[in-house]
Amino acid sequence: MMDQLNVYLCNRLAGVLQREPNGSLTFRYLPEYIASEEATPLSSTLPLEAEPFGERDIAAFFSNLLPDESVRRRIADILRLSTEDTFGLLREIGCDCAGAIAFYEPPRKPNELAAPVFRKLSDSEAATLLRNLANRPLGIDEEFRGISGAGAQDKLIACLKDGKVLLPLHGTPSTHIFKPNIDRFPDSVFNEWFCMKLSKACGFDTAECDILTFGGDPFYVTRRYDREELAGIVYRLHQEDFCQLLKCRPEIKYQDQGGPSIVECTKLLLSMRLPLSDVISFVNRCIFNFIIGNGDAHGKNFSILYRNGTPRLAPVYDIICTAVYPSIAKKMAMKYDGKFEFRWITPGKIARTFARAGIRENVVMDAISRQCAFVKDNLPRLVDEANASHPSAIYHDIVQGIHRRIRQLNI
Repeated sequence: MMDQLNVYLCNRLAGVLQREPNGSLTFRYLPEYIASEEATPLSSTLPLEAEPFGERDIAAFFSNLLPDESVRRRIADILRLSTEDTFGLLREIGCDCAGAIAFYEPPRKPNELAAPVFRKLSDSEAATLLRNLANRPLGIDEEFRGISGAGAQDKLIACLKDGKVLLPLHGTPSTHIFKPNIDRFPDSVFNEWFCMKLSKACGFDTAECDILTFGGDPFYVTRRYDREELAGIVYRLHQEDFCQLLKCRPEIKYQDQGGPSIVECTKLLLSMRLPLSDVISFVNRCIFNFIIGNGDAHGKNFSILYRNGTPRLAPVYDIICTAVYPSIAKKMAMKYDGKFEFRWITPGKIARTFARAGIRENVVMDAISRQCAFVKDNLPRLVDEANASHPSAIYHDIVQGIHRRIRQLNI
């Protein structure tokens, strides 16, 4: 007997994910879904076709909806599943994934958006849950286990209303992501918040974020950019990260492991016919990531967001200065002209890399000049504001590295 999960896109039943008797996975769209005028594909890699897709075609897309690395292992241990059991994990925690996809074992169906169900937490309950994410990844328990969050960092994916944490139940859409400090990386909460604020100050479309305190501990909180609230109802917006779009499994998200490169990502945007402004924004974001010392800008930290079926580059999210931590290699997630290490990156290497994707050298050189100027102009004000609202010694270390890399670009 085959296992089956119904796959919903934007709360509409789109198809079926099946585990065959031999353990392999297949996905097929339902004929009535393909025939509907509003039908859109789950992915640009999974066009609307009647024939089922085999595991080779779907493995990367569905696996990338689950947590990465150690988080996946811990969740699998709790649920008594194999880390390789994509089907079993999606069955347990796939009711609310990145984008607008949800998985339900028949006869279960998505909760009505107009009738959300929550468990409201007191501040002390929220603090306890957030401090215990290492033991309870994603906060899962017998009742709260329907939410999947990609990435390798411990996080809680829930809702925030009037300063209170609410756990969405029975497929109710989540709206916020909460992250504690990472033990090995001091003040990571302040680091990510500062880098995100600098991104916004430099003109990038950036996910909203803040630092909130629960039980005396600071937590980084960001509003999900793939959720939209209209007339009090939260809707899911579909998205795909670049690993999904380029068929890279999450365990090879870094280029030196076989993951996406800058050239592949740029060509992807051009092939999807995104507006030129989005392509140039990607160029600018890559330069910005170098300037701030973000060595974690891999394929899963860039996404395409769909509105009414139209693809656009998603807002900036998940950026952090990794260069301030001695235990992390001083290298980037994607290489420039054969080099990963920050110290070897030059304007010429950046320009030559993008030239291989069809972006003219003068466009890239202008982007380098602009990004360096934007960062230098906004840093002093931002540091003052950050220290006034959320003081941390890490801002000084981040800024020192930023000035060093700007000098390296000879601007």
